[in-house]
Amino acid sequence: MSFAGRTLNIFGRSATRVRSNAVQRLRAEFAEGPGNNMPFQTKNKPRLLATMILYLGTMFTLPFIAVRFQMAKQSGK
Repeated sequence: MSFAGRTLNIFGRSATRVRSNAVQRLRAEFAEGPGNNMPFQTKNKPRLLATMILYLGTMFTLPFIAVRFQMAKQSGK
């Protein structure tokens, strides 16, 4: 094997090791299990209920507020 071939082989192995270590580190940071991959806390049920009511209530009400605003703007001419 030539010098260039050995060098590429060494760099290839090194790159593979670095990549596999990075993947292992990323996987090790997060806890496994249901509810741990969500952006909100699921253990505290009253807080979850309040958060869901606030979020879903706001998202449901927003189109009605927009329609009322547009109708008021139109009738104000």
